[in-house]
Amino acid sequence: MPQKKDYNPDSPISDNRGVALILAILTIGVLITIVLTLSAIFIPKIRLSKDTRNSVGAIYAAESAIEWCIYNKRNGVTLLPVMANGATYTDISGGALDASDCSGSSAKIIGNYQGVTRAFDVTF
Repeated sequence: MPQKKDYNPDSPISDNRGVALILAILTIGVLITIVLTLSAIFIPKIRLSKDTRNSVGAIYAAESAIEWCIYNKRNGVTLLPVMANGATYTDISGGALDASDCSGSSAKIIGNYQGVTRAFDVTF
């Protein structure tokens, strides 16, 4: 029958206490690193996707204002378009759009939708 080894607390080879704790901490560290790396990659892409979706609303607002300028120049109608989705439009200086912004040979219009801004500069 084999003899049972005696535990010697002074021997560095026989002291395995704490190994599981070190492995658990290392595993958690690796997992946190992976999660943070993936977050750094995917969060900007999600934000860009949202901005792309909102960009369409801003483009439509600016395009509607340009169409209004063309229509106003030809027909003299002063009723401004209203955006049902909450988008807004301004002239290039940031002021409210009016008929004088369209009286020249060009118009510079900015469309805004949920923090995204798109602009058109059109020559008639």
